Amino acid sequence: MAYSTVATVKRILHIDAADETHDIEIGECIVSADALVDGLLKKAGLIVPDPVPQTVSDASAHFAAWLFKDRRGPEAADVFWNQAHKFLDIYIESEEEISFVVGTSDS
Repeated sequence: MAYSTVATVKRILHIDAADETHDIEIGECIVSADALVDGLLKKAGLIVPDPVPQTVSDASAHFAAWLFKDRRGPEAADVFWNQAHKFLDIYIESEEEISFVVGTSDS
C-alpha cells in the first residue's frame, strides 16, 4: 500500500492531472519515498499504521516530489525535502505525545 498517490504528487509539482508523461517515474519516486518514510520512522521506533495518517501521506508525497525534482537538478528540490520533513516531524511528535504517559500515585 503506497502512502501517497501519483495524483497528489502531480498537484505538488504543478503537473496537470491529465498529463501522464511522468506517471511511471512518479510512481517509482513514491516507492522510494515510502521506503524513506519507513526508515525515518523506524529510527524513531514507529511504523506507519493503517489507515495512513494524513501527515505521513503528505510527507511521502513531498519526498516523492523531491526525488522527482532532484533528478532534474537539485536547485529547486530542497523545498520539497524540507516540507516532507515538517510533515514527518509533526507525525513523530504527535506519536511521542501519545506514548508519553505520566503515572499518578493513588496512595
